[in-house]
Amino acid sequence: MLKITLHDTAGEFRLTLEGRLAGAWVRELELCWRTASSTTSGRQTVVDLSDVDFVDQAGQELLTQMHSAKVELVGQTPLICSMLDEVCRSGHCARVGGRNGTS
Repeated sequence: MLKITLHDTAGEFRLTLEGRLAGAWVRELELCWRTASSTTSGRQTVVDLSDVDFVDQAGQELLTQMHSAKVELVGQTPLICSMLDEVCRSGHCARVGGRNGTS
């Protein structure tokens, strides 16, 4: 199961995820992201994976697409940070550390 919470501010659109990004939930996240993309012009989109404990292959592929579209991916746990490093093919694309952008 995955919980997706949307935080929409003047400067940022944030999707905060909790649970497992797997199976049908990957498609749900994609729909949320693509729907929101039409209204986020000029604002940074951030996906916060701090409370995600598992990402399947389809989830990794979606995160790769999101990263390619300049979505910022944020992780906190070693497992998720390692996966984000792989998704981004660089240790510098994903922000790691505290919640809500604080280190």
